[in-house]
Amino acid sequence: MRKLLFFLIMMLALTSCSDSGESDMDNPVEPGVLDQVTDNDDTQVSEDDLTGISVENGSESDNDDGQSLNEEDEEIVMRQAITENDFLKANGKNIYTQYGQGDLVQLRGVNIGGYLFQEFWMSPTKPSEHVKAEIDIYDYLSQEYGEERMRDLIGVYQDNYFTEEDFDRLQELGMNVVRLPFWYLNIVDGKGQFLEDWYTRFDWFIEEAGKRGIYVILDFHGAPGSQNGSDHSGIDGQDDKEGASEFFFGEEETVKANQELFYQIWEALAERYKGNPVVAGYDLLNEPYCTYRYNSSLSADQLHKKLWSVYDEAYQRIRAIDEDHILMMEATWDPVDLPDPRDYGWTNVVYEYHNYLYDDYDNENGGQIRNMAKKINLIKTADYDLPSYMGEFAYFNNLEAWDEGIRLLTEAGLHWTTWTYKVTSNYGHWGLYHHNSTDINIEAVDDEKLAIIWAKSGDSRPNTRLLEVIQPYYVEEDRAYKY
Repeated sequence: MRKLLFFLIMMLALTSCSDSGESDMDNPVEPGVLDQVTDNDDTQVSEDDLTGISVENGSESDNDDGQSLNEEDEEIVMRQAITENDFLKANGKNIYTQYGQGDLVQLRGVNIGGYLFQEFWMSPTKPSEHVKAEIDIYDYLSQEYGEERMRDLIGVYQDNYFTEEDFDRLQELGMNVVRLPFWYLNIVDGKGQFLEDWYTRFDWFIEEAGKRGIYVILDFHGAPGSQNGSDHSGIDGQDDKEGASEFFFGEEETVKANQELFYQIWEALAERYKGNPVVAGYDLLNEPYCTYRYNSSLSADQLHKKLWSVYDEAYQRIRAIDEDHILMMEATWDPVDLPDPRDYGWTNVVYEYHNYLYDDYDNENGGQIRNMAKKINLIKTADYDLPSYMGEFAYFNNLEAWDEGIRLLTEAGLHWTTWTYKVTSNYGHWGLYHHNSTDINIEAVDDEKLAIIWAKSGDSRPNTRLLEVIQPYYVEEDRAYKY
């Protein structure tokens, strides 16, 4: 199924990429800061402007084995714009259009990580003396240049990281969904007040995706106070991630205030996007507890009680506004970490799982596939009467593992989104595309130079070897849940 049209698409993509270096895909560095258990402008950049940034050396695409894509000749049909009749709802263990009464849909796509906030292990910006996570970017730039200029600079980065060209790429690949991670400071200021134009970027993203037949999952990746104390929530608690998780732990008044702001943000999103057929669902909270799930100061039952009460309150408050959109609830990490939905009266809900295995990074012992098969078997055994979604996963270095693992998920009828769309090339097959620039130190440049550098934040080249493996699965026939 590696088609002639896919070959032509990739060649077009290559012509739009800047010259850059040969990737280091076969020797990626394990992301020590990941902390998980399992239209570009025409700004010209001079040499002086590149202080604080290194530009990768290499070829136009990361096809580092020298092989060209296979040229076969079956056509990929572009997805059409999403209409009212494409509104998704859960019905039993599957998802269907027409509010759950129409055609079967199996969601298959990618996360857009690094866009609405950065994770330094995979994004062009890198840690520096005072900047270790996204919150530090906001604080440092505000202290140096004021809050208004900080917001301007963040806007430059986001305006250029993901553009209409990126949407065109994803449409051409044939995927039907993207998961959009965001954090609370995309929507409110540091005092918890809603930004006047908080919805503008969300509106644009959802509209452009819908034009191309791509659904959007809104993923609350970084809650007020942090739900896991990890850098991918926007705050890095380093050696005390539980203590840094003030969404769940700490002074009662602080925890309540953080959770209340979380609910208010979801209420605002629900009010804004109720009835919008492009929005596939609301992903309530990314990876609660994360790295300390199994070594917390609390028992599993205590952690469950905290989390499930948050899920239920969010469910009730969203449902009071939006009766129709799917709500997605994440397990950290297995089905046992979620309740039987009947116990809470939850309907039109999807249970979500993430899966990473670092112990057999190169799949030399087949661990990547066994680990995913185990997860699928746990989902099967739990037998919850709702759809199941693998919201994040990666099979790391081994392309055969990617092929077998994606096939495993697809044939099981699970919905899936890989992590992620763009990464720096030293993380190889973590990303469908590789950044052309890395190692941006925001403390080493002034605001004008940072604006010039961040205006190129989205420049990237295709990871052709991985794309060749994954792309056929985007366009396969939708499958119902197998079990």
